[in-house]
Amino acid sequence: MTLLNDLMHYRNLDTTQIQQFTTTLLSDTVDIAEKLALLTAFTMKGSTADELYDLSRAMIQTMYPEQPHLEGSLCVCGTGGDGSNSFNISTTVAFVVAAAGAKVVKHGNKSVTSQSGSIDILQALNVPTIQVADVEEQVKTANLAFLSATTTYPIMRHLQPVRQQLPVPTVFNLLGPIINPFALDYQVMGVYDKTKMTDIAQTLQKLGRQRALVVHGANGMDEATLSGDNTIVEVNQDTGIRTYTLNAQDVGLRYAEDAELVGGTPEDNKAITLGILQGDDVSCRRDVVLLNAGLALYAAQRVETIEAGISLARQTIDEGRAYDQYLKSRSVAV
Repeated sequence: MTLLNDLMHYRNLDTTQIQQFTTTLLSDTVDIAEKLALLTAFTMKGSTADELYDLSRAMIQTMYPEQPHLEGSLCVCGTGGDGSNSFNISTTVAFVVAAAGAKVVKHGNKSVTSQSGSIDILQALNVPTIQVADVEEQVKTANLAFLSATTTYPIMRHLQPVRQQLPVPTVFNLLGPIINPFALDYQVMGVYDKTKMTDIAQTLQKLGRQRALVVHGANGMDEATLSGDNTIVEVNQDTGIRTYTLNAQDVGLRYAEDAELVGGTPEDNKAITLGILQGDDVSCRRDVVLLNAGLALYAAQRVETIEAGISLARQTIDEGRAYDQYLKSRSVAV
């Protein structure tokens, strides 16, 4: 196989080869062993910025040749793969920022590398995921729509068994948040691998995000965290790409070790999320949600600064609107 040979010799793939790579991995006729060899070789070689963009486009095109667009749409999602076993921070954030006025189209999946992925906790919360065709109406009604990757990209079922055999994250951890079925205007994307931040930012820029934040948390988390300096690569279609750091203590939030943010099963994480949304949990777990919600509200241009976003998120929880958002999300007919 020429493709495998190129990868084993650490040769980068051009656009045509990336299309072949994608087609092979998503085929229902190619043997799993062949796919595993291909994905292992690509993982060992590592992806370039051009490969990541080409792979993102190829994946989107498999299901959405004409990608839908919802004006003002935002996704907040992490790649997973950081090994932190934190509670479902970005899912909790989604309820808060939607209640604060952002139009959230959150794309997620069941867990691959942790106990509880976003779809796992949504099932525990009795919050439905919906079809792509219903997103616009639901966002009009509730400001928030959850999409399951197994529904939006059913073709990925041919790849899932291969990913599960690899003990390390792959490029598909990076792709999950990037290939939202909607051509998003805004995005916050947490990344476990700091070395990929610029590549991801360039990909999001090419995909047309008006503003996006690529976030690598202190000590390697795929969310902004409370334990030190978070690295942020900001994409702005008007001003380009810039990199900076943000420490939670500089925006009025407390310091906490990452271990204090550990979650557990979907039921464990459900209890944490509801405690935060209801205003009962005022621990550091709330602070990390405020931090990430502040980033999301800034990314979605609901506020002028991240600090203002944190203040708006805090107010949204304190006034009961975040919990009301959760109740509204449960009751929307699908």
